[in-house]
Amino acid sequence: MENYEDAAESRFDDLDTLMKVRRKVGAIHFGGIYIECLLKGMICMKYTVTDSSAFGKWIVDGHERPRPRHVLRSPELQSLLDTLYDDMPDNILEALDFIAAPQGTKYIDYRYIPEDEIENEIFDQWEERFISVFSYLEQKKHEL
Repeated sequence: MENYEDAAESRFDDLDTLMKVRRKVGAIHFGGIYIECLLKGMICMKYTVTDSSAFGKWIVDGHERPRPRHVLRSPELQSLLDTLYDDMPDNILEALDFIAAPQGTKYIDYRYIPEDEIENEIFDQWEERFISVFSYLEQKKHEL
């Protein structure tokens, strides 16, 4: 089973390094991965989670469930973190959607985009929204 909490910290360190040198593509990619790992880590804090022998499944508190993928508002994440998503303000949900797919491209697919295709304005919008989501989730993870 992956260690999502430590992975999130490592991806945040990667993100910090990329932000300092303004590597837009890498920052968007790793920023999304950071949020994904943070959300999955929150699930692991809230429940007992183990790998299933079935592909793409987890055992969550003794019940087999679909494993969340690279979608920040997936049905799996929303059902396992229902109170988090239900209480999330609209501006944070909108920011989360933007982080999930800036310019209509999923964060996980940014690894295939050349650096010069990301306009500074889009990156600045992404950074502002990332900070909002980061702050919100950091507060909420301590409430689990």
